[in-house]
Amino acid sequence: MYRVFRHLLYLTLAALLQTTWVHHIQIFEIQPDLILLALVLIGATAGHIEATIFGFGVGLFQDTYPPADLGLNAFTKSIISFAIGMGRSGVMIDTAHVRLLLVFGAVLVHDLIYYIGHSDIAWAQVPYHWVRYGIGRALYSAAIASILISIFQMRRRYIDD
Repeated sequence: MYRVFRHLLYLTLAALLQTTWVHHIQIFEIQPDLILLALVLIGATAGHIEATIFGFGVGLFQDTYPPADLGLNAFTKSIISFAIGMGRSGVMIDTAHVRLLLVFGAVLVHDLIYYIGHSDIAWAQVPYHWVRYGIGRALYSAAIASILISIFQMRRRYIDD
């Protein structure tokens, strides 16, 4: 129960920062995806059922802001959360490098699915948007993840001992 509350707190903080603060740190119109980053880290530790529920809930929350593509964020975040949760048993995710690759890959796949389903993007423009924004968002999110993973590792090493 404590773990579920902690994950809910992480997602709430990520959603709050994503909707209020992240646009201040964008570089060339590219912003990190803090919500997806939190979902990847939750899916890597919690499992596929809990991660999918959290992914659907936070995605539905994101969909209420611009309701033109209602359900698209819920769908994409559920798929990514489920995949990360299912893959955690087959992949050794204890190292920071693997978690960074998971974040990078999850953002790339999420953005590809999102651009395919988005109603304002023509099919011919999907590869452009994916290369222009998807790769940048994946790199930026992985950079933020590296900072957060380092902080958590230092906390675990120095405070939890």
